[in-house]
Amino acid sequence: MQQDTQLHVTEWGKGQRVVLVHGGTPGGGAVSFAAQKELEQRWHLVLPDRPGHGLSPRQGREDFERDAELLIPLLAEDQSHLVGHSYGAVVALCMAVRLPHAVRSLTLIEPPAFCFALENPAVAEMARANRELFENPPLDPADLLQTFFNLVGINIQVPKPLPAPLLNIANDLTDIRGPDEAKIAAADLTAGGYPICVLTSGNIAGFEGIAEAIGKKTGAEHIVVPGADHAVQNQGELVNRLLEQFWSNSEGT
Repeated sequence: MQQDTQLHVTEWGKGQRVVLVHGGTPGGGAVSFAAQKELEQRWHLVLPDRPGHGLSPRQGREDFERDAELLIPLLAEDQSHLVGHSYGAVVALCMAVRLPHAVRSLTLIEPPAFCFALENPAVAEMARANRELFENPPLDPADLLQTFFNLVGINIQVPKPLPAPLLNIANDLTDIRGPDEAKIAAADLTAGGYPICVLTSGNIAGFEGIAEAIGKKTGAEHIVVPGADHAVQNQGELVNRLLEQFWSNSEGT
């Protein structure tokens, strides 16, 4: 099946290549990872806008596998560090499994990768609530968005009526392939041989359960970032130090 591959990509800096995949941020990659811009002094940061976000036109229903296929060409032949946040972490997981030889390291920020830990009651409930919200959304888009924010731990009180940017997010949530549909085998991740790190806020039991399961099943490092909400990367300096240390340690693997 052919696809329109229009994709806007922002690039910052020079050095070892790092591809950062954003979640539901309507502004796209450069907005989602704005707190990481200072890393351009030492790293080549590649920030795509997934379809329907930032300056990339929407291409039908949001789909993590479709996005992975679109973004895979951004991985350098001599390997790239790969970072994914939220829904973008599921995209990054798909990219890493599809093209493991191009991945130098994989960082997942609060990934809704429910498939790793459905035996955990908190994860199973989060997956159920996520599916219920997408399939049977409240009639009021403000209620839909507030429920979603509460589910993932975004500390925002939604105004009524919704301003246009938030209304767009709410509308997009009704036309998305749920991350609970992702089926990613731990064995496929470990077969890639790249180190894995999972960053969480410590606030949402479901995300903590997923991170712990990924750690147990793949040997990934799990780090809880104090003071963060779902957008852990917004902690800026602290997260940047963690990322740089992880990337630098991975250079020798």
